[in-house]
Amino acid sequence: MKLKIVFVLLAGVLFFSCTSLNRQNSSKQETSGEADALGSQYLVYVTNRHKVPLLLPCDMKGTVETYQVMEGSYGSQHFSMLLYFFSDQNEMQLSLLNDFGTDMGSLSYDGREVRFESAMFPKNLKAEYIVCDIQNAYYDSAALEANYKNAGLSFESVRTLYETGESVEVRKIFEEKKLIEEITLKNEIEEQTVTIKNYLRGYEYKLTKVEE
Repeated sequence: MKLKIVFVLLAGVLFFSCTSLNRQNSSKQETSGEADALGSQYLVYVTNRHKVPLLLPCDMKGTVETYQVMEGSYGSQHFSMLLYFFSDQNEMQLSLLNDFGTDMGSLSYDGREVRFESAMFPKNLKAEYIVCDIQNAYYDSAALEANYKNAGLSFESVRTLYETGESVEVRKIFEEKKLIEEITLKNEIEEQTVTIKNYLRGYEYKLTKVEE
């Protein structure tokens, strides 16, 4: 029961917080099959007025395959869970796991289709919003900048490399001067973390690599 509550809360963070304010505007356009030259047919409303297509997997930076702990918050609610994440220039895969390592839901994206399967989530969950947040963290910053510029938004990326070998990259999405989302990628000697803060929708989550 506890796990189910966590999954329902996560669905609210990644779906309702991203879509509730633009449902009326997006209902026609998101089902029209229109696509931008930079990405797929899936359109995601980053703000109430600006939408971007998902980028294609070829814009992924390298390959990532890892188990991660996801910790998040939405308002006063908090959640934590384990997930398996894989992404390369061909596809993206995400599996939600319970405490025993059993697959409780899966998401995949190959540039043509977003597939999402889970008995724990609402059937009308728009999984492309989850893919978009992951792309903001892991995909090539130049491709993201071009994609957001095409939609009338700004994307900035600043990376700092320290003498210890640690690095921190901060990515930001702006609507004019208003900060919409901030993504921090931190690579330390013994830990890798990704923190995503969406200031417009009021949610935040952190992904921490689990040592195998």
